[in-house]
Amino acid sequence: MYLTLEKGCGGRMIGQRVYVKLMSQSERVQISVYLPKEVHEALVKWAEDEDRSVSNLVVRVIGKALDDRQGR
Repeated sequence: MYLTLEKGCGGRMIGQRVYVKLMSQSERVQISVYLPKEVHEALVKWAEDEDRSVSNLVVRVIGKALDDRQGR
């Protein structure tokens, strides 16, 4: 599914077309991770800067790291 952002996230990406994959509940796995407080605080700030949840940010960052590792 493609969406066109009419209002930017944090003032960015206005008019940009983005691909969104909707996942069913069975396609997602929940994990628990223990982070140092300063790492969590940095992630919260980063997520706020990009107008997204910490969970969404972490999924994006891990996905990018996996793509980089696999040479995509």
